Amino acid sequence: MEESEEEEDDIESEEEAQEPSSTKPIFSLKRFIYIFFGLMAVLIMFQPDLRDDLGDALGTVLYPVIGFDGQYPILTLMLAGSIMITFSTLIRDRMMDWVEMAESQKISSKFRKELMEAKRSNKQSKVKKLEKRQEEMNEMSMKSFKPQLKSMAITMVVILIIFGWIWQFIEGLPSENFSVPWALNASFTKPLAEWCFFPFPQWIGVYMLVSLPLTQVLMVVLKMYDFKKRLEEEEP
Repeated sequence: MEESEEEEDDIESEEEAQEPSSTKPIFSLKRFIYIFFGLMAVLIMFQPDLRDDLGDALGTVLYPVIGFDGQYPILTLMLAGSIMITFSTLIRDRMMDWVEMAESQKISSKFRKELMEAKRSNKQSKVKKLEKRQEEMNEMSMKSFKPQLKSMAITMVVILIIFGWIWQFIEGLPSENFSVPWALNASFTKPLAEWCFFPFPQWIGVYMLVSLPLTQVLMVVLKMYDFKKRLEEEEP
């Protein structure tokens, strides 16, 4: 019985680190901005004409810098993808507290482990005690997830506009054929995979080749910087 109480105290002590929720104002400028960007992203997604107009406007800036007069389309796609990934990653890093997220994940993981062990051991009193704290744990997880939604609302607008410009750039090329690792004579506009429910064009594959590794590298560098900065701030 003493062992059970000690385990319960363990969880309670970690949960005490949670700050009490404060009353939020009815109107928040930041919330309005996030909602505006979210609605804007949906509008751009389902209004091709608007996407094309915004992409055309962005092209007046991007084409002279990375267009290369259409002579190096693969390089243009790689640079456009790098711009998108760098922008979205920096925005996400700016809005998220990686240290707080790591602590939240650690608490949630320990909570789930304690709950599973209590159920396996058939400790009904402890199970009920933990289940009462389930809502609090869900709120903590949602608190960690909200910054991701906020950053997505902003980055999706920019990404969709850049994609709109890339479509126009590819349609203006004299030839759509190019060579990639998976095909020596591929076409930018042909589906990447015929069996997909929604087949993406093959230039998306070029974008993914750039975006996936670049995203991982940037995230690791930014997280290391944030953790190092937090450690230096906590040092006496």
